[in-house]
Amino acid sequence: MKKYKLYLFDFDGTLFNTIHALEMVFKETYAQLGVMVTDEECLRFSREPIDRGYIEKGLDITKFWDFVDIINFYLNGHESVSMTEPFEDTVEFHKLLKESGAMSGIVTSNNIPHCKDIYEYHKIDCSFMNVFVGNHECITPKPDPAPILKALEMLNYQGELSDVVYVGDSKNDCLAAKNAHIETYLLDRDNKYNGNEYQVIHSLLELFQ
Repeated sequence: MKKYKLYLFDFDGTLFNTIHALEMVFKETYAQLGVMVTDEECLRFSREPIDRGYIEKGLDITKFWDFVDIINFYLNGHESVSMTEPFEDTVEFHKLLKESGAMSGIVTSNNIPHCKDIYEYHKIDCSFMNVFVGNHECITPKPDPAPILKALEMLNYQGELSDVVYVGDSKNDCLAAKNAHIETYLLDRDNKYNGNEYQVIHSLLELFQ
């Protein structure tokens, strides 16, 4: 596997299994608005800009930011943090990433304080990472390249874009990387994307093999 100077990662579904926590967050949030959502919808909403599901449900767009506040209330609670689990490869991968000496960081649609709370809860070191971009650092969601470009700006990255890679578990992640003109890997733990146009890995550990 090619070695990169800068590794950037999505968070939800890539570094940590957040699906059960997100199901709780979306169901509780939509329930407050009198709307029921299924597990399948929650999974889809977790991989899309959150306004897409809100609009799909026919809710009042002028109250969208109230919806976001409710999401953040549930997302930042202890229950959400405790429901999030590292994947089987997460702990070992972080050790390998730190030992590699490469620059690294997280680019996510989640909020960074919540991500760091999860790291702290599971006692996994992320202090060696060089950049963190969440929905406060960049409000424009993937697949727009803006969050990735914001990470490069915060790092004052001057190297070749071919030495930067973004790893995520959705096509939106890969499309954001493509739009930012950097390399990308689609993390497909469940073999859902066979025949996909992007480079596929099935474990984070493959990045250092």
